[in-house]
Amino acid sequence: MDKVGVFRVFYRDYANEVAISSAQPEQLAADRLAPLAQHLLTSEDNFLGVVDASDTILQFYLDAGKIVVELLYPDTAGCYRSHMVEDAALALLARLPAAFDEGLLPGGQFIG
Repeated sequence: MDKVGVFRVFYRDYANEVAISSAQPEQLAADRLAPLAQHLLTSEDNFLGVVDASDTILQFYLDAGKIVVELLYPDTAGCYRSHMVEDAALALLARLPAAFDEGLLPGGQFIG
């Protein structure tokens, strides 16, 4: 599992009126992903998307007290989804590989 130092990210923080568009993601050091998620995922309206080199997206948002993580492949309908407690989601962000796949979301399911 190759680790990378920088990922492209997009997010929305409604409380602070800050957004980075998915059409123009910004680069962020890998070690800043978990702290950003911890800040953003306090409101169910906020979200964080992390993009790998193949344009596969891991999207994080809060729903009913759990973090939902969705794996979205480019040009594919549907997504692979998993629900996690905050600690598990932050640990995932702390160890992201260069390429995302379903193995990142144990117990996840395909939503079409």
